[in-house]
Amino acid sequence: MTFATEKYGRYDIKSGPLKGAWAANAFRGKTLAAQGSGSSRDEAVTNVKTRLDGLDAVELSERDQDGAPSAKVYEEAFLAIGELNDGYRAMLAAHLHAPDHLISATKLAEAAGYANWSAANLHYGLLGAKVAEEIGFAPPSRSDGSKIWTCAIARDPNLDLEFPDTSMLEALERNIGNQHFEWQMRPQVVAALRALGY
Repeated sequence: MTFATEKYGRYDIKSGPLKGAWAANAFRGKTLAAQGSGSSRDEAVTNVKTRLDGLDAVELSERDQDGAPSAKVYEEAFLAIGELNDGYRAMLAAHLHAPDHLISATKLAEAAGYANWSAANLHYGLLGAKVAEEIGFAPPSRSDGSKIWTCAIARDPNLDLEFPDTSMLEALERNIGNQHFEWQMRPQVVAALRALGY
């Protein structure tokens, strides 16, 4: 028995012998997240799990009031998701480069070449679901129980400005049915996409 792989939350831990000892590396997608070593496989894996738990604890402490993590976590999430299709990349770039990072579903549809704002909402939500899974984000739910996955990428800009005591769900339910409703890209996503060269 030489090399082994196991799942640990969002990570894949690969362990094996290395120069008379044991080593374990944890990956998110293709990105190395943490390393550990020890005199046995179990010790190396336990050490890398301890490091991952520490990283996750720091990540949780850096989340904003909505539960969205730091820009670095978003950057790692986009890398872990891998290559996005042209439509998704076009929507992210259009949103990033829009004035004040505000954009409507109609403008997202134009950027991606979709037929209408409804298609853009659907696909931005699907992308948001992928991002949410990678970052451990729990989006608000509509009154019918469906999740508002786009909240992993963006938020209602009125939430803090005009309605500071209103929940994100209340603000979104008030405005989201409007095809000209503008989403504001989260600052952490802006920083992450810039770091990734969008």
